[in-house]
Amino acid sequence: MLSWRSIFKSWAGVPVLILVALAVVWVFTNGLPVYKNWQAKRAYEKLSEPYYSDIYGGKTPEETYDMFIDALKKGDVELASKYFVVEKQGDWLKTLTEYERESVIKSFIEELENTKKIWKKVESNKYPDLVSFEYLVEVKNDSTVDLEGQQINVPKGNYANEAMFQKYPSGVWKIEGL
Repeated sequence: MLSWRSIFKSWAGVPVLILVALAVVWVFTNGLPVYKNWQAKRAYEKLSEPYYSDIYGGKTPEETYDMFIDALKKGDVELASKYFVVEKQGDWLKTLTEYERESVIKSFIEELENTKKIWKKVESNKYPDLVSFEYLVEVKNDSTVDLEGQQINVPKGNYANEAMFQKYPSGVWKIEGL
């Protein structure tokens, strides 16, 4: 009967050792990177899942904007915040809730509706899934604005602004920024 000791005492054990060494080298050079690639792909799919399954938004940027305004008119700030890109939904929910608490949501809706009347669409040939709308805002009097606890002076004048939209892999357009 053959035992491991007898195999390694003779020269017959050398090919077995070489095969074992080659198998170990192959696992470390081919097997582990494949496993790590699989893990990275799984992690990427988990991170990108919200972008593929998001249903909140319209088939066009304008439709998403209208849906956003309609949600605000109905007093549903949670739904309204879902029309923004995933990364900004929490911040906008907080902002819209604050607007509602301070009873300025009605004037915000009015401002949004007026903005849509004067904006001009700017499409990018380089990035077909990004669209922005530019518009001018006139500040008639010098004013001070509270932005995240800081007082900012805004002198009177005309200011260029833009509303940006991004198309998600799910096919809906999301508000990137206002």
